[in-house]
Amino acid sequence: MNSKTVLVTCGATIPFPKLISCILSPEFIRSLIDNGFNRLIVQFGRGYGLLFGKQLGLLKPSEEKLSSLTSCQLGSDQVCCFKIDNLEIVGMEYSTRIQELIKDSADLVISHAGTGSILDSLRLHKPLIVVINEDLMDNHQQQIADKFEELGYVWSCKPQTSRLIDCLDKSQRKNTELVPLPNAHNKNFENTLINLANS
Repeated sequence: MNSKTVLVTCGATIPFPKLISCILSPEFIRSLIDNGFNRLIVQFGRGYGLLFGKQLGLLKPSEEKLSSLTSCQLGSDQVCCFKIDNLEIVGMEYSTRIQELIKDSADLVISHAGTGSILDSLRLHKPLIVVINEDLMDNHQQQIADKFEELGYVWSCKPQTSRLIDCLDKSQRKNTELVPLPNAHNKNFENTLINLANS
């Protein structure tokens, strides 16, 4: 069986508990398995390790075969690993190699709506679902996600399990494709991003 990996990045500094709750929900885990994924890598942000482990410990649907939480390596990163059914879940606080992980491991990326994280995935030509962190004070992530979705570069949603599953299903349909980010430097697009980030 071919390996199929989704990589989730919440950003390095601000935890995104609502996104973690969505991706660790039994419904989303089942949808990942049904869509043929067998590995979920989660970069959950500094200082969120204990809560991430606790949420993993709560993920015990009775119909699933569950293994215990262990410590393991993913390249040079120390990570926690957990297996449910045929899905391996790998969690880490932070990695200096996130671009390398996206490039070498990810078949699909799910990201918070930070501009840097979005561009990391798009420059590497990875399909991307953007989830908006509504708890940030200025709502700039909504504006950024809306613009990227309007241009056809990403699918976006709010941190709700049903909406995330809808985006996951869209990403796996053969007739649904995103527009590739142009390789050439685009000054107008760069100015749009700067204006959105600063507004």
